[in-house]
Amino acid sequence: MVTVVTRQGRRIEIIYQSELCDPLNMGEYVRAYCHIHGSDHQRSLSINKKTGWGHCFNAACDATVLVAEWNPPVAERLLRARYQTGAPVPPAYYQPPEKKLPPVYQPVLLHPLKTPPKWQRDELAALLSLSRQMRAALVHSKQARAYLYERGIPLEVALTAGVSYLPSAMLNMPELQEKGGILRRWADRIIFPLTSPAGKGYIGRSLCHWQPGMDENTHKSLLDQPKRPRRWIKTNPAGWFGYDIDHLSGCLILVEGAFDRLTLLSAGFPAAGVIALVGTATQADWYPHQVKAVILALDADDGGKEATSRLACRLTQTGIYVRLCPPLQDKWGKDWNERWHRIGPQSVWPIYEAYAELWGA
Repeated sequence: MVTVVTRQGRRIEIIYQSELCDPLNMGEYVRAYCHIHGSDHQRSLSINKKTGWGHCFNAACDATVLVAEWNPPVAERLLRARYQTGAPVPPAYYQPPEKKLPPVYQPVLLHPLKTPPKWQRDELAALLSLSRQMRAALVHSKQARAYLYERGIPLEVALTAGVSYLPSAMLNMPELQEKGGILRRWADRIIFPLTSPAGKGYIGRSLCHWQPGMDENTHKSLLDQPKRPRRWIKTNPAGWFGYDIDHLSGCLILVEGAFDRLTLLSAGFPAAGVIALVGTATQADWYPHQVKAVILALDADDGGKEATSRLACRLTQTGIYVRLCPPLQDKWGKDWNERWHRIGPQSVWPIYEAYAELWGA
């Protein structure tokens, strides 16, 4: 790896394809674990196979890379400029014009996606097999319906979006004895379907210790105590809530939480135009060609502001037009769902205006 700093101050890491750590072919892009900051948790390095350019989507790294063999002319020009300025360049990376880099435009070191542990595969399979029963349980559970009501979400909207519920009593049924142990951590959770290029998954919000009339912050503090269930859990693979690659709108609204998406659906926004990231980093190669504009409507807290700035930069680099639309910073709440159940439809007018302007343009 050679670091080049352009005249504009842009830092570029020029690498060989042999340095890619466990690369995976994802259509137009290659995903790999970032060897620059030493990632082994997720493939945060995304590289366009046609151009050789890529970025690390880890906020602490944010590296720009160029795979030399996939774009020889640009790699040679950058390396030659660095060499001519007197900066030391290892011979293995600087090749004179008469010894041009081989024109290899497709990666050759691609490995299949690592198989999740057996318990995670069993867990996902069990949830998928119970999808019909869990959807019915959402209808019949008084607690789950009350929770949706207090967050301002009509039951019909939740059902249409694929939301379900897993009551602990269901796991005690004789026919589910084998699955009871596998799914114990999913008991008493409202469950949202997730989708990614890797497949289907779920994310679940615990209703343990929640009572009608309880403030969300109070419930959070109860679940944050030792030996209490985690508020949110995911399967492997996970993904985004509302991601349907074949039916996405040309203008997307990105929100953070699952209930933020349900809020916008309750307000009348089309399902094909709203995606909840639910903690999964936005991947540039997940957006199909029809997506031309994105409204970033993340939370108004410090984390949401930082994520908005980071995502706006990355999406703009991919050619997608970005419009920023965070919740107003006032007393009514930091996210769309909190504002929705406090002040109603007027809470989402900023998104209405942004969406109408872009979609009507």
